[in-house]
Amino acid sequence: MRRRAFLGTSMLVFALSTMSAFAQQKEVTVWSWFIQSTMQKSIDAFEKAHPGVKVTYTYYNYSPEYITALKAAAASNSLPDVIGLQPGSLTQQYRDSLVPIDELAAKTWGKDWKDKVFVVNRKQMQMGNPAGDNNNYIVPQESQVLCIWYNRKIFEKLQISVPKTYADLKAASKALTDGGYIPMFQGAADGWQNENVFLMLANQFSPGIVDKAQAGQVPWAAPELVSAMKAWKGLFDDGIFQQGALGAHAYPTGAQLFAQGRVGMMALGSWWMQESKFPPPLSEYVQNMDGFDFFYLPPVKDGGAASPPIGGIDIGYGLTKNGAKNPEAWTFLSELTNGVGLQEALNDLNDLPAFEGHEPKGDITDHVKQMSARFMADLPKAENQRFASPAVAEALDNALAGVADGSVQPEAALASVQAATDKALGK
Repeated sequence: MRRRAFLGTSMLVFALSTMSAFAQQKEVTVWSWFIQSTMQKSIDAFEKAHPGVKVTYTYYNYSPEYITALKAAAASNSLPDVIGLQPGSLTQQYRDSLVPIDELAAKTWGKDWKDKVFVVNRKQMQMGNPAGDNNNYIVPQESQVLCIWYNRKIFEKLQISVPKTYADLKAASKALTDGGYIPMFQGAADGWQNENVFLMLANQFSPGIVDKAQAGQVPWAAPELVSAMKAWKGLFDDGIFQQGALGAHAYPTGAQLFAQGRVGMMALGSWWMQESKFPPPLSEYVQNMDGFDFFYLPPVKDGGAASPPIGGIDIGYGLTKNGAKNPEAWTFLSELTNGVGLQEALNDLNDLPAFEGHEPKGDITDHVKQMSARFMADLPKAENQRFASPAVAEALDNALAGVADGSVQPEAALASVQAATDKALGK
């Protein structure tokens, strides 16, 4: 009887201690479009380093699911603790639901913490803030450089050389189409991918001109921007993009077709290196990334220059006002962007670091190392990818769609962007 009583007491003590530990465990809620398998590795590393904290992650496809979910949650004051953000327009759209992270960052990393952020990222962190607001509402996790990826094996099979001129690009697209492949997949139903390609074009004609236009320093009707808009239309008319591009999405449709070896080219960015880390089954083209390489969009104007590197912050994270009530939320955010969580993302080649002093570790092929080194060399030279005002970004998205489907002429489309810019600037 005594033994039974002893065992019963032990079990009761164990149960109570377990319940106590469970009660003491804190939870952090996170939403993002950040790839789920990589995020789980970051979460596992964080929870190992912080055993009293549980992280609950909700993944969304960026467009339109994530954008829709954020709008609904913000309207009902039910945002999670931490949200994934792009700098500029997306951050500004939710700035009223966020708290500044400056003091927290200084306590965690020191007063000079921003000096360790790559320059192009640093410039984007406060994009769109109202005059006099010098707070930072986003911590960058990763950087990116935009480019045109291509399937090396298909190019070799069809004897296509990397395009150096627009004529080369048209010839490559025709050869791919004739060979039964999609030439350059464009998810033209997604504003973000259209913006990226337009930025490639505009910066060919005048590097930095879009930044000047959105700041009101040059008109959107500038000849260089009109030429860029006409060149954008040409990518559809000249068969560079696939038929039906206006109704297509880059993710998941385009990315899946590209990974399956059915697409010759696609405008993406340095994040595509992550495909080499995905588990089987995968196409032979994706394994180890040996089947892929990248180039910059060739000049559409004879004698012109190819698109310069364009990029900056790939993804960052903001601390919501709900998250500010949870001390563990900042702990996770800081580790995700500049700690153990970031290292896991880099090891998965999810993208380039936003803070200096980090690099991927583990099993990485020489080919991927070389591509990563090329991207890192180009990052300091990158032109800004982001828009400060949500309204200007939306106006440009609508303008690009209208020009692409032929319903609006380039000059009229750019006039609508000018109107949105003037309104955003208070003119």
